[in-house]
Amino acid sequence: MIMSMNMASNISPAGGEGGPHTTMVGGSKPLHRFIRGEPKSTGIVMMFMGSSLFILGIPMRLDTLKSSAEIFTPFWLGILFIISGLLYVLTEKNPSKQLVTASLALSIISMLGVTVAFFEFLKGILRIQESHDSYDYYHEDYNATESGRVAALWHKQHMYQLISLEAVFMYQSLVGMVLLIVMTSFARVALHSSKTQAVVVMQDLPSPD
Repeated sequence: MIMSMNMASNISPAGGEGGPHTTMVGGSKPLHRFIRGEPKSTGIVMMFMGSSLFILGIPMRLDTLKSSAEIFTPFWLGILFIISGLLYVLTEKNPSKQLVTASLALSIISMLGVTVAFFEFLKGILRIQESHDSYDYYHEDYNATESGRVAALWHKQHMYQLISLEAVFMYQSLVGMVLLIVMTSFARVALHSSKTQAVVVMQDLPSPD
């Protein structure tokens, strides 16, 4: 692995005052490698997606049809995205080992959450379809009337709206997963680079008589 070198030699000339001098090997700011992933821009995108998940989850939770909002999936995933995005933004403004470590840990937790949420959104689509089929079955006689056909048409359109929201949530989950994987990679590289730093102590040679 090629590391950036930042050598600062302070060796005194012959006859000068002797004493130990130090130099840092491995780069003075290895945590800035995390900045290459554009954490601020990524964080803004994550917060935007998290906010939309949370806001759009409210009407779904209040809806009579069963969906992923029944177990608050859009809410807790949205909160994870918002907190992750906020950490990314703060880390770019003040890169420190603590913030990068926190970003890495939360990114891993969020990736696990995205995996669970993706399948919950998929199950939500199936539940919505099942609710619609049950409605048609129990209202078969009513649907034969004029008002029943209008109600059935409205119910079908409403079902498609909810399925579309679930599909949007699934898409946001995939985008979020990609961003989390990228930021996790940059965080691991930055933390690994900080561990490879070494301090070299150099002792001045005594001046010849």
